[in-house]
Amino acid sequence: MATSEPSFRRRRASPWVRAMLKVPSLVYRGPLAELMRSRCVLLLTTRGRKTGRPRPGAVSFMPVEDHFVVFSGWGVGSNWFKNIRANPEVIVSVGRRKMRATARVVEDPERRRQLMLQMKARSSGCGPPRPMRPLLKLTRIFDYQAEIDMAVAAGGTFPVVEIFPRRD
Repeated sequence: MATSEPSFRRRRASPWVRAMLKVPSLVYRGPLAELMRSRCVLLLTTRGRKTGRPRPGAVSFMPVEDHFVVFSGWGVGSNWFKNIRANPEVIVSVGRRKMRATARVVEDPERRRQLMLQMKARSSGCGPPRPMRPLLKLTRIFDYQAEIDMAVAAGGTFPVVEIFPRRD
């Protein structure tokens, strides 16, 4: 198995997009948490690498066997990704279920690519509901299909993290 660090980078999101991306983590509770889980979004709480404070963020995920796989659409510059590199102990909320877990960056570029292809295959049931996608694309808030295509094109350079729930 060849290993290499993920290297995918992306320019920083506009202030408007950054604000919109914070909304899911603010409302990830009760029935809305279940709705987001059904759209492949979990709440990942990392420890700030500088402050040590809890840093919640909503990320897309895919269940694989006994763990979850998450994808850093904003690349290696994403704060949650940097926080995991500094401290892999996280808290994950999947719908109404909350658990402690350990995050591991996928080091094998071929495995990252394969996981991304698996996510693409199941992506039609994820992300914004289909009727909303054209409006989100038209308003340039979010183009779900373009995001999936970008991640697949990035292949083995795309940051992918496996999250293993702790049994304690």
